[in-house]
Amino acid sequence: MGGEAECLQPYNLSTWSSIFKNGLLEAGIVPDNGYTLDHVEGTKISASTFDNNGKRHTAADLLKSANSNNIVVLLNATVSRILFNTSSSQGKKGGSYGKPRAGGVEFMDARGRSYQAFLKDSSPSSEVIVSAGSIGSPQLLLLSGIGPSEHLKEFNIPLVLHLPLVGQGIQDSPRATVTLQSPTPMEFSSIQVVGIPKGSQIYIESSCFVLPASASVNGSASSSPKHIYAGNIFEKLAFPLSRGELRLRSRDPRGNPSVRYNYYSNPLDVQNCVQGVRMISKLLNTRSLKGFASSAVNKSANGTTANGFQFIGQALPKNTRDDAAMAQFCRDTVNTMWHFHGGCHVGAVVNQRYQVIGVDSLRIVDGSTFKDGPGTNPQATTMMLGRYMGLKILQERA
Repeated sequence: MGGEAECLQPYNLSTWSSIFKNGLLEAGIVPDNGYTLDHVEGTKISASTFDNNGKRHTAADLLKSANSNNIVVLLNATVSRILFNTSSSQGKKGGSYGKPRAGGVEFMDARGRSYQAFLKDSSPSSEVIVSAGSIGSPQLLLLSGIGPSEHLKEFNIPLVLHLPLVGQGIQDSPRATVTLQSPTPMEFSSIQVVGIPKGSQIYIESSCFVLPASASVNGSASSSPKHIYAGNIFEKLAFPLSRGELRLRSRDPRGNPSVRYNYYSNPLDVQNCVQGVRMISKLLNTRSLKGFASSAVNKSANGTTANGFQFIGQALPKNTRDDAAMAQFCRDTVNTMWHFHGGCHVGAVVNQRYQVIGVDSLRIVDGSTFKDGPGTNPQATTMMLGRYMGLKILQERA
């Protein structure tokens, strides 16, 4: 990133983020590190994909700098399978004798019409690069006949290569959440502040959002304001140990595969979650958060109140020293951070050059190759992987 990082500026904290930040410091998650991109213990203001004007920036922005003569982008095109040449040896072309060679892809448009696109030539520099993510890349390999042979046989998919670890070892960072209804209107804010307790592998994060009145915990939209303002506080496991698997449910590339992350299957993940939820309980007892609590809340059949807070959804256990109750809270409120990774690990599905093992002219460059996540949002790490591999590929071709 070089000089680009120097251009990043801290943005203005929202009302809720300011309350949350002060609460973290009062709860002992210190020091106050201010604005930083470094992974440091304590409380910090972190970077965001949103700028101060509320505009979100994504990897698609990089297309503005692309050479239009060298790239064609197809919208609403879903790749259904990778096409292979399995009949001829490719040794003279730089490949390996007996290996299947990727020769192109088959894709469909928004109306379901099918098309095929082929590599321009059979030289070693021509290849198919898959960047469909932790869910899409292993799914595409399976649909293309690369994966556990017995699983592919269930869907009558012709076997190209038996590669048993495709779809295995996928992970996501789970979170346990409490949601508090605000007694006053607040502006929307994404995650701006992060608390990292000393010696832990958990992050305490928060956001603020607006709900329609029909979502009121009191269930009486007619007498309620038009909107409900809520603050989310959650603990996230930065480096979970639990792993899962991805399997096909059908041969339809537009359908969702079966994805199981097996959250909290590892006992250490449960222990870390309980530690994080106890930190949230400590946070709710700080002066800053107590001032946020509504003093005039009424318990109803659809709402839960505790310690002056109006909870939307499940409240914290009354006895936060009860390990079993806290562990159950973790399981009851488990949610995704959308930090999916794995399924095509380096050393299991791809080699150190990110080439699919046992296949010529096919690479995977995305988060599916990560055995472990970076702990935070994987977007920057994934983009830097793309940049790194792009340069490596240019060097190889030279």
